[in-house]
Amino acid sequence: MVSISRFTHSYDLDGAVALYHSLRMKPVYLSKNAFGSLQAWLASSFCDRIENAPEEIKAEVQELAKYKILTQTQDEDDRVLSFVRSKIPAPAVNVCYMIMSEQCNLACKYCFLGNNDCDKRSNFLLENISTETADKALAFFIRQIKESGLDFEENKPVLIFYGGEPLVNFKVLEYTATKVNELRNTEKCMRNIEMSIVTNGLLLDEFRVKRLHELGVSIAISIDGFTEEANSMRVDVVGKPVFSRILDKLNLCKSLGVDVSLSVTLSEETIKNTKDILNLVDTYGVKAFGFNIMMSSDTFVLPQSYNEAAAQFIIDEFIELRERGIYEDRMMRKLKSFSKAQVYFSDCAATTGGQIVIAPNGQVGICHGCLHDKQYFVAHIDDDDFVAAKDENFIEWSQLTPLNHEECMDCPALGICGGGCPVNAMHLKPGNTIHSIDERFCVHSKKTLEFFIKDLYRIIAQEQAAPTPN
Repeated sequence: MVSISRFTHSYDLDGAVALYHSLRMKPVYLSKNAFGSLQAWLASSFCDRIENAPEEIKAEVQELAKYKILTQTQDEDDRVLSFVRSKIPAPAVNVCYMIMSEQCNLACKYCFLGNNDCDKRSNFLLENISTETADKALAFFIRQIKESGLDFEENKPVLIFYGGEPLVNFKVLEYTATKVNELRNTEKCMRNIEMSIVTNGLLLDEFRVKRLHELGVSIAISIDGFTEEANSMRVDVVGKPVFSRILDKLNLCKSLGVDVSLSVTLSEETIKNTKDILNLVDTYGVKAFGFNIMMSSDTFVLPQSYNEAAAQFIIDEFIELRERGIYEDRMMRKLKSFSKAQVYFSDCAATTGGQIVIAPNGQVGICHGCLHDKQYFVAHIDDDDFVAAKDENFIEWSQLTPLNHEECMDCPALGICGGGCPVNAMHLKPGNTIHSIDERFCVHSKKTLEFFIKDLYRIIAQEQAAPTPN
């Protein structure tokens, strides 16, 4: 008998209904009349075969069957799920977070690393990464890239200078970036490597901005909004606000003609006004940035209402930003998945098993969110035999996709979610582990998917209504 797939979800639109298979990811839009006829046929005794669909909906039924929204056999859903699961990528490293220093000159109240917590902060290493360790770290990274089996041209390696605050250790950062540029000529896998720095910006000056630009290191500055209020949680180690100083650095980069991207953490104050971020973009000519949804910890707990408001804020900003041709990473990753109808297995490099994090003492971990306690730091750069792709911890993280969570099977956003952050999931409730659900992303992913489905219908309707040119 023909039936609706367990992975099919419906969306009521203005004058139409969208049917969407969460793993095939192609919405099919039906008029209300066609949807009513479909329901009547499915409830009848004549819906034993797709070919027996009534003439008035035969084309629609065939399209629905093509995208598995309708099934004809009991095991069809199982076969689709099994096929998609077979495509979950194995660990393949091409991203390296190099921690230049675990120390930071800020103590943001929402810091997921724990710089706002005395106990956690006391665990951060005092020594910065040295040139010797940086050399070994690059060699280690190169070995992991080669072991990955990835196409270096298609999957460009990425090196991110991170912290703490990476500019605390600028001399070694400069040394490392110079070394990377030299390696482009001797190591094929490093030829197209991309380098970036994530910084709070306070230690930037004219020389450093120019030097980073010269070395090909793109600059991402962390900021929470365009007002003092929006940045009230971004404070230095003695609790003083830093917003005006960050604006000074943005002005410096603008005056030097050096493009920066912004890493915007969505505080509760930030999401109250969509225009503040747009003002920031327009004032400083920002070409790209990413939104960071705040994470809970044992010292910082978010209200439930925050997740809903933050998800809607990101969508509202996306609508405005695309009109300006601005790239926002968090939405675009999901949009690419939706537009290509390709399952989005993971929302971060760590949960693909594709990322290493190298601490100043040479320890190698999976996620920089574990810096304070070094949980999931499972190797050392001196270990010449270590292969991330074969390590049980990296394999475990690479399987943290919603596709392996039974509680996610009925979610319409199953194929577009990516699963969020395992570290945040650990902190949401007592007893949670990396295998628990990051509930922030349940809200964000569902709202994002609904927006994509409705927005695509809007575009199709506009195109159909447009007059035909003579």
